[in-house]
Amino acid sequence: MLLFLAGTGPSACASNDGGQGYAAPAAPDYADAAMWYSGGQDSADCAVDVFYIAPTCVWDWTDGSGALCHYMNVSDSAQRAAVASSDLLACRLFGGSCRFLAPYYRQITMDSWFETAAEIESRYRLAHSDVVRAFGHYMKHRNGGRPFILAGHSQGAKAVVELLKHTLTAEQRGRMVAAYVFGFSITEAELEAYPALRPASGADDTGVVICYNSVSHTGAESPLFAGNAVCINPLNWRTDTTYAPPAENIGSVFFDSGGRADTLRHTVGARIDPTTSTLIVDGLDDDDYFIPSISRLFPKGNYHVQEINLYFLNLQANLRQRIEAFGRAGR
Repeated sequence: MLLFLAGTGPSACASNDGGQGYAAPAAPDYADAAMWYSGGQDSADCAVDVFYIAPTCVWDWTDGSGALCHYMNVSDSAQRAAVASSDLLACRLFGGSCRFLAPYYRQITMDSWFETAAEIESRYRLAHSDVVRAFGHYMKHRNGGRPFILAGHSQGAKAVVELLKHTLTAEQRGRMVAAYVFGFSITEAELEAYPALRPASGADDTGVVICYNSVSHTGAESPLFAGNAVCINPLNWRTDTTYAPPAENIGSVFFDSGGRADTLRHTVGARIDPTTSTLIVDGLDDDDYFIPSISRLFPKGNYHVQEINLYFLNLQANLRQRIEAFGRAGR
């Protein structure tokens, strides 16, 4: 499933970006229902919410005046369509157990990730300001004291980590079932500086961070995630090097452009490489999943784009398990 799609549009990229020095589209108003994904379905009687943040789905684009923009225009139909496939995937994952809420935000473009670390962080501040405002709106107007899950993939996973580090209150952390960080990194320095980043140690602990990155060999690790210190195996929910054979994979799920599911059972096994804190997967043909346009960041053998698909049914089962554990604890 290709999430990194080019988005172009005529809308202006000229509003103030909060002092970052870049032209940017107008900020979303999260009181407007149109600024939240609404294309999936979730459980009508669910007791838990999921606040989901989408991955990078657009490239740099130019507006009608020729201005170059490094941020998504959340009002542009083509760019929203590029994000929709990611939100639908996550809604299918979480929606059976949770009320699904996913804001559109001025995410930085795919081109931005090819820049230096300092430039990435400079651009990302604007994107994250949207996420913080969306989360604040959700908490004030839509959460109502309910338990919730934070989740995100890639850039969205970075947003989850930053929310945990800087935004959640102690009361909110007490209502967080778990945080699913698909395809990003957490360093030892961050773990020491931010106690809220508590890595999951098993299948049913709560208030924890579930984090992993998947490759077929250590040479395919993304340079973006060097120094990662957190990994759990989503097939056996262990943090040691115990191999989970394909028989422990309930099913990988991929969706076509019409939203129809294709489930592949018992094809992928996985183990954790302790040196890189990376998940090593087998049973796949690297050529089938290689995306040349992003190979500088995700070389052949890197399964960053498929982090949710490969373990889809195991993740769904684990989601229910953690929600049940949270309920048993009376939280």
